[in-house]
Amino acid sequence: MVPTPGTSAADEDCAPAAPPAVPVDVRIDDPKAPTVVVGAPEGWTTTPTPDGVTLTGPDGMSGTVTIAETALDPAAAFRGYADDLTASTTMSTMSLLPAETCGFSGQKLMGQLGGTVPDTVLYQARIVHVPGYLIAVYVEAPTGTTDFDAEAPVLTQGLQIGLP
Repeated sequence: MVPTPGTSAADEDCAPAAPPAVPVDVRIDDPKAPTVVVGAPEGWTTTPTPDGVTLTGPDGMSGTVTIAETALDPAAAFRGYADDLTASTTMSTMSLLPAETCGFSGQKLMGQLGGTVPDTVLYQARIVHVPGYLIAVYVEAPTGTTDFDAEAPVLTQGLQIGLP
């Protein structure tokens, strides 16, 4: 795990989401919070929420981008996110990969959540710890959704993080 830097230059941005993505600018009503731009696949719709944005795609695919304040260090924040993600399922799988983003600690998660076939979903998530905040990009689809493997990475790769 890469430690989160204590300070960063103002307006630090990273590579924007790559085509064929449609850029989605995510901000919350907190002047101290970071911002994030993710790429949404063509044809997905977005709806702002108090903690970020929800995304709706074809074939039952959906996603969220959240920016949440946290007092936890990166390791504890990542562990808490993973625990919360799998807590209400009777069966889950999770693969974790390092995913440093813009010099900040990050992880990529992917797997399956559920327990019964109609309720089982595949998911991918990208979580990034920016001092005092956890950014989470999450996308899921019913098991067997043919375009999931092509569309999920559009959301979870190429994040652009901005600092106030």
